[in-house]
Amino acid sequence: MRVLAVVLGLTPLLVLGFAAAPAFAKVIDIETVRQMAFDRGIVRIEEIKLRRKKGVWKVEGEDASGEEIEMEVEAQTGRIIKMKRD
Repeated sequence: MRVLAVVLGLTPLLVLGFAAAPAFAKVIDIETVRQMAFDRGIVRIEEIKLRRKKGVWKVEGEDASGEEIEMEVEAQTGRIIKMKRD
């Protein structure tokens, strides 16, 4: 009976643990994001930041002609979700 009480007592913790797992999922690293930016025409990076709540890397920079480029990358998948030139 005591084992059952312990197992039932842990059940909410296990459920919370599994629900919180995606928040701690692995994200692609900053070097990968830098290389993605260079591969897509950004030659000068002004800023790279990880927006953890949104799960997005944001890159701001310029292309070879000096035009501003903004790029957003999904942090978990590496998929580019925004590429904007000004």
